[in-house]
Amino acid sequence: MTVQTSADQRMEPRWVLKSTVSVFQTDTKEYLGLLVNCSTAGLMLSTYQPMEPGVTINIDLVDIPPNIDGRRTGQCTAEVMWSDQLTPSLYGSGCRVIEATDIMRSMMKQYTHT
Repeated sequence: MTVQTSADQRMEPRWVLKSTVSVFQTDTKEYLGLLVNCSTAGLMLSTYQPMEPGVTINIDLVDIPPNIDGRRTGQCTAEVMWSDQLTPSLYGSGCRVIEATDIMRSMMKQYTHT
């Protein structure tokens, strides 16, 4: 019997980022961690606290793209699908994007096509 992992169940491939993208909670602006990889429908976050699967989160992704003076901020609503402890102080969480702003979609498209 073959066990399916979360990677096997993905509908789309994930892309590892070539730049740093910080993740903040939208309402409190609290720093949550970093975006590790993404697809057009999902995100993997690296955080210092575990995230509860099934919880819906509203987040801001902030990056400073190359050759641009300034930063971009995109917002999205996502559902936490899983959360695993990676090290004693670091967690990885997979999220399904429910809704995203146009800026967020543009940012994700650039991440997945570089």
